[in-house]
Amino acid sequence: MKLGTSIGPEGNLREKILDTPEEMGFIEFSIGEQERMPEDINTKKLKEALEEKDFDLVIHLPYRQRLVTEIDEFNEAVLDYHERLIKFSEELGAEKFIVHADMRDNDSEEEEELIVEQIEELDEIGKNLDAEICFENIGHWNGLELSHLGEVLEELDASMCFDTGHAFSEVGQEEMEEFLEEYSHIISHLHLQDTRESRDMHLPIGSEEIEFEPVGKKLSNFDGTATMEIFTSEKDYIRLSKKKVKEYF
Repeated sequence: MKLGTSIGPEGNLREKILDTPEEMGFIEFSIGEQERMPEDINTKKLKEALEEKDFDLVIHLPYRQRLVTEIDEFNEAVLDYHERLIKFSEELGAEKFIVHADMRDNDSEEEEELIVEQIEELDEIGKNLDAEICFENIGHWNGLELSHLGEVLEELDASMCFDTGHAFSEVGQEEMEEFLEEYSHIISHLHLQDTRESRDMHLPIGSEEIEFEPVGKKLSNFDGTATMEIFTSEKDYIRLSKKKVKEYF
């Protein structure tokens, strides 16, 4: 398992990368509205910083816009937007991309059907660009139910980003472990964060209510990438979280 950390939208991106502990294997940051806009990124300086730190790059694609609505034109525009950003990010060296599998209205039966088509189309766009798209579980926040998302991605032979905090908030510890027992084979990327019940707090690993040891056991054969998505630039917290991850996984 290759372990990395996330960088938020605040501050100078190059400086943030250079300030990231060298023990990390990669960094992940988000592009799009209210995050890092492509036109604001100095491609040359970013690539130099990644090379200097010997970091790989994972990109979180936009999540301010839902992946699917009941409006065909919006859905087509979102796919075009994602494709453009994937192409831009590949120039930076990114090969893996994270996408929220979300809807405008998760009570809409039509959108539940449309999101499957949207996931399939975006996954195909990624494959055509030699990019791996990992679809993230977001639970309460307008996403497919965790088990349903697993079924969809398995059926489509698509990759998953499994977020521990989102899963715990949605279904609790026991059902989260049951999901990993059944669907760990579709997971290519992890978002590791701790949280409290029904919340999405992105706290350091081992600091709150998630029991990570059984999670690690369910993922004992995992050989993908894992982002510590703990929303802090404090090096001590990052290093402590890495230590905890190494204990549990």
